[in-house]
Order: sequence, then structure tokens, then C-alpha cells
Amino acid sequence: MSRYYGYRRRRGWHSSGPSKKTVLQYHFGEVVQDVEQSFLHLPSYELEALFLDYGENYGKSAESYARRTYPDWRSGRTQLSGATAERLLELLPKHLSASERFDLVKKLRAKYIRRQSEYITVTPDNWRTPVREAINKVIAKSREFRLPEALAQKATWLSGGDVAAAQHLLHAAEEDEARLRSAYLEAEFKRIEIFIGHVRDTQSANHTITVPQGDIHVTVAIPKPTFWEKTFGTATGGRRMTNEGHELMKKEPLEKALVRPTNTGSLLNIAASDLSVDEQRALRPRVIEEKLQLDVSQHKADQRFVNSTRDMATIIKAVGALEDSSKSDYEVNSSFETASGRTDIHVKKNNNTVIIVVAIVIGIIIFLMVK
Repeated sequence: MSRYYGYRRRRGWHSSGPSKKTVLQYHFGEVVQDVEQSFLHLPSYELEALFLDYGENYGKSAESYARRTYPDWRSGRTQLSGATAERLLELLPKHLSASERFDLVKKLRAKYIRRQSEYITVTPDNWRTPVREAINKVIAKSREFRLPEALAQKATWLSGGDVAAAQHLLHAAEEDEARLRSAYLEAEFKRIEIFIGHVRDTQSANHTITVPQGDIHVTVAIPKPTFWEKTFGTATGGRRMTNEGHELMKKEPLEKALVRPTNTGSLLNIAASDLSVDEQRALRPRVIEEKLQLDVSQHKADQRFVNSTRDMATIIKAVGALEDSSKSDYEVNSSFETASGRTDIHVKKNNNTVIIVVAIVIGIIIFLMVK
């Protein structure tokens, strides 16, 4: 009997399923904890309004329990139950400012939006159209994003107008960030083209463009050397290893290639101007904050661009030194964090292949002469 009783208890424990609070955290993520913390630190007048709202929706006994237990919740002696957390998730955001609700919506958006991925292959001189199309495709999918309707069933405040306004602003900020990163592409693909032109043993070059909406993985097709180029190298016009690696991009061409955004935050400005006067006033701190984040992102992108340009030039110079000082094989894998994402380049020289090819050619020539 004891074995059977123990088995029944274990079955009962396993069949109970996750707690209500666990389910809430699964659907709402960090927002559950944020709502709890806001509840425990509400100003007295807002707390009183919340208690009245609580009683009106869930009964006077529930209100009395909440008032009586609040000091224990705040001190940590008692933890909020899943049922209480669920009720707060529904009621409390209505007692927060539009700016505070903006932060909750931003976290929910980050939890549910799915980043897209695109994979394309381009050539060094024909990348613009396919890359732009891939970026636009990723952004277009992001425009279709909506928070799951099931969330609004548990938290009706998510159907409010200011929540829609918050999503409108967040989407505009994401598109501004994508435009900011895309502004460096002309210069970054020019660098890849120059790198390939400088280093004849470049085996592969890949560039990943990272925008808030997703990643575009670009493979840059490298022209395959002909038989004679493999055999005799630059003597027949193959790609040359030069000693100008320290000047990966001279100043004037670089300035022409690097087109910076001329109106940072313009889409965000347009989105903000579409709001009502009350919404503009309520969300103004968050709009300013998003603009500042774009400015910071611009500064960081500038620094990454400068650093990666320097590092790529250093790699070209290092490979050139290897080429000049040694005839042995070598392999160099380099990854550069760039303004728009990341560039990965693989350089590999295999002299044995060249020697074998030359030996075969010489053997054929001797065979023909003898014959």
C-alpha cells in the first residue's frame, strides 16, 4: 500500500502542471516583475486608487486582503501569488504614466518580435540591388508585427491607444537604426573589393548586415583564377599582392563612399508628429530617449568603421609581409566588427598545389618534345 500511495502522490505532483505565475512569466516575461515592483513602490495616492479599482473588479474581500497583506508583500515576508500577479497585470498599468507603459510595451515587443534572416550571394561590383532588396524584405516583415491577441485578453490595457502609439514610435526607431547602419554599406563593400584586389589568395569574403529587424548574410563571390593564373600567378595578370595595404581606402574616396545619414531620427520625428497633442506630451521623454540612443549608435558605428578599416589594412600588410618573407603555405582567418555588422575574410595560400600544377605542365611539355 505504501508504494501505491507514494506513486499516487508523485502522479498528482506531476499532473498539477506549471503554476499560474509561471504561465504569466512565460507569456509576459520581465513585465510581470516590473508590474510587481511598480505596485510595491506606487505613490500613496496611486496605491489608494489601485486598491479601490481592485475592490471594484474583484470584490471587497479581495481588496481587504490586498490592503492587509501589502506591508508583507513590500517587506518580502510574503510573495505575491499567481492570482494576485495576474490581477495586477490587468489593473496596475492603467495607474502608470504613458511613459512607463511605453517601457512595458518595449519589453513585450522585444520578447515577441522575431528577427528575420536573408542569405544572398553577390559580386564585388554588383551588390547594391540584391542587398537593398534583402534589407527591405527584412524590414517589411517587421512592419507586419503585432503583439499576440492573447496578451490583450489577460491585459486589456494593451488595446489602448497609447500602446499603439508606443509601438508606432518603436517601429520608427528601428527603421532609423536600420537606415543608419545601411549608410555605411557603400564604403564597407568598397573595402572588401579593395581587400580582394590586394590579396590574391583570398578564398572567401562574407559580410553580415545586422539591423534591429534581422540579419542579411552576404557571400561575396570571388572571381576564380584561370589555370594559367594558378600556375604562374601575377605574371599573366592574376590578382596582385601590393604593398599599399596601409592605405586600404584613401581619404578622398573614403569620404565619397561613406554617406552618413543626413537626418538622424527623421522617421521617429515623423512618427512623433503623427501623435495627438496629449500623446506627444506624455511620450516626449521616451522620444528624446530613443533619439539619444540613435545618436549613441551613430557614434559607436563611426568608431567601428574606423577600427575595422584600420584592422583590414593591417591584415593586408601582414599577409603582404608573409608573401615577401616566406614561400611556405599560410592561412589567415579574420573577422572585423564593422559599422553595419561583421566582415569575415579567409586567406589561404597553398604552394604545393601550384608546384604540382607546374610539374604537370612541365611534364606535358617534355612528353610532347620527346614524342
